[in-house]
Amino acid sequence: MQTGHVLVSHDLAKVLCLTQDKKAVQLVEIETTKELNQSICLTDLTEAKNIHERLKDAGLIGSLEIINIARLYKKFY
Repeated sequence: MQTGHVLVSHDLAKVLCLTQDKKAVQLVEIETTKELNQSICLTDLTEAKNIHERLKDAGLIGSLEIINIARLYKKFY
């Protein structure tokens, strides 16, 4: 179980994760806590905002929200 902030879609259905080769990012559908455990989770909100802006400027992601991962874990517990 992780703590911190994650980048998610506006409907909270997908979370941003690293790919298997750890060279790119992808949005993964949240079906179980396994996807949450694999997500990019940042402990500091300022750090999360910085990463979000860099990925957005690079064109790797569209418009995502930054939320506390505990909100997503509540769906399963």
